[in-house]
Amino acid sequence: MNTEISRKLTNSLTLIRIIFGGLLFGIVSFLTAMIIIVPFNSQTNPSNELFQLIAPIFMVIAVSTSIFLRKSTLAKIHNETNPAKLIKAYTSSKIIQMAMMDASILFAIVCFVLTTNSYFVILSGLGILYFISLFPLQKKVIHQLNLNNPIEY
Repeated sequence: MNTEISRKLTNSLTLIRIIFGGLLFGIVSFLTAMIIIVPFNSQTNPSNELFQLIAPIFMVIAVSTSIFLRKSTLAKIHNETNPAKLIKAYTSSKIIQMAMMDASILFAIVCFVLTTNSYFVILSGLGILYFISLFPLQKKVIHQLNLNNPIEY
């Protein structure tokens, strides 16, 4: 891999990692603050059952859609020979994937705030664990984009 492509990949990974860190910090700090502020199960809310149905469905849809979008984007660019276009497509699809997961986790946290049901804290925690698995590793990116010769940081 030439120096220019190596630099573009490094810059792209740096950008994705900064966005990843910001989103992760935001959802973890928001969840932590809400756990401290909102007492668990302090009220009976008729919308509790509705939210218990909607929140996991929303999270599954977000995960499924983000995986589908990433795979379709990677499938479209596998025939691409321009590494700069590969990196650009990877970066945009990764940011969209992280944003979709962030939205579903925040929705589960808001459901907790509205219902005070600890179920939503657990759902948020599972979403956060999946979100952490989205961290862009150099080897994974190089493999997904079929780039030759790994670069060193």
